[in-house]
Amino acid sequence: MPDPYRTNPWPPFVDGIVLVFAAFVLVMLVVLAKQRGLIQDLGVQSAELEKLRADKKRIEKRLMALAAPAAVDVEDGRVILQGEVIFDSGSAELTSDGRAFIARLAPPLKELLAAEPDQMVMVAGHTDDLPVRTNGRYASNWELSTARATSVARALASMGLQETGVFAAGFGQNHPRVPNTSELNRQKNRRIEVLLVPIHAVAHE
Repeated sequence: MPDPYRTNPWPPFVDGIVLVFAAFVLVMLVVLAKQRGLIQDLGVQSAELEKLRADKKRIEKRLMALAAPAAVDVEDGRVILQGEVIFDSGSAELTSDGRAFIARLAPPLKELLAAEPDQMVMVAGHTDDLPVRTNGRYASNWELSTARATSVARALASMGLQETGVFAAGFGQNHPRVPNTSELNRQKNRRIEVLLVPIHAVAHE
């Protein structure tokens, strides 16, 4: 005869198992939802990456066409002007030849900006690793490279480019094209680079 005072342990145990299983299912649903969202995010990022690659290729093609008549280098989407072509040694003032050179560069660059309205022109100044010799006018290669980049940016603005679409930056000796192991290499490192960058990366619209 069953003992009426004895508690049946199975219903609470079964209830506990059901609760654990329900919690497990809930966790799995959350994980699956997150995975689905992650896959969607990766798809969006992949599409954005492909767009960036296509934009980069298109801009590089236009920069090649821009630079070819001027016989300057194009490297990884950057138009590279050697410093000796447009500046005297230790100076940030454009020479007459340098100003003429920039004047030839400005019209096609203006057309390029019109074709790429979401881009800005960055003018980057670079030097070699030798100490600056400017009779105390510039404290370091950093200041000299910044002053040179600003001179080119101002010249471009005076020749028709919108000031809001051009900015200057100086990098000194910190990002050489080649190791500073010879005079020929140092000459390659003394340069101005002109490149396009997305507006949203550097300014608020």
